[in-house]
Amino acid sequence: MAGKLEITSAYLSSIENGKRQIPINMTKTIVAKYKLDDFMADSLLEAEDSIKKNVEINLNAANQSQKTVVLSLARQFEQLTDEQLEKIRQILEE
Repeated sequence: MAGKLEITSAYLSSIENGKRQIPINMTKTIVAKYKLDDFMADSLLEAEDSIKKNVEINLNAANQSQKTVVLSLARQFEQLTDEQLEKIRQILEE
């Protein structure tokens, strides 16, 4: 698998053992290289999401409005209720 993903086996092992986070786009690369169907792709993305401990967002190309929204969400994230989070999720999935 490491060879197919063009990474070292040691690096893959560190991801599998939780010592390193899954790099951005690695899951999409796995889906493409292994030609996973939509169900398997969604399952893999959900599994990845369930183990994430933090998220990095590149704001270099973001406009001021985008930055304001992202930073407001980050500051208030822990105080949001389940209802508020559900509303945000629904907006993002439109």
